[in-house]
Amino acid sequence: MKISPSIASCDLANIKDELTKIGNKYDSLHIDIEDGNFVPNITFGIKTIRAIRRLTDIPFSVHLMVNNPEQYLNELFDLNCSHIFIHAEASLYLIRYLRMIRDHHIKAGLALNPISNFKQYTHLINDIDSILYLTSEYDGCGELFQESVLDKIVDFPQKECWIDGGINAETIMLLPNYTDYVVIGRALFQTQDLRDQLNKRIESLNM
Repeated sequence: MKISPSIASCDLANIKDELTKIGNKYDSLHIDIEDGNFVPNITFGIKTIRAIRRLTDIPFSVHLMVNNPEQYLNELFDLNCSHIFIHAEASLYLIRYLRMIRDHHIKAGLALNPISNFKQYTHLINDIDSILYLTSEYDGCGELFQESVLDKIVDFPQKECWIDGGINAETIMLLPNYTDYVVIGRALFQTQDLRDQLNKRIESLNM
């Protein structure tokens, strides 16, 4: 199990210091692009993401929480992305976009909201490399972890499993042992003690 830090949860006024704080020990830096339409919140535009790219060499795992994924893809293809996730409900033409991502030698991912049912999208399995299960939604209470989502996770040995939402040093112990990546924001950036505790829990799960 590996961690992908979610930069949207850092102190954005001091983003350079925050990137220094987490160092270079992670395989990817998770970036949520939220458009204020597909989800209520707005996070980063491409201009800001290009600025973040100048501050770090860590590959980006980009989570497109947007209504029109295609308008972002061409901009992202030259920003050293390891993964790009598109939401299942975001488009009627998912195969087209997933194949565009793969054509640029980037892992194509399907993102699923807590309410989503992966069985409706099994026809996409040959066009995806990773599945991102969201274990929280915008609840106005800090995006609380929803354990019931874990019952929906399907173990595909040839596909990466990502879990994102409400993960901290306690909830990470509930995750299935075939999870490849966890996306962690607040718990990683809040305090050094919590970050150290979280990393120790990850190490114990990987033993």
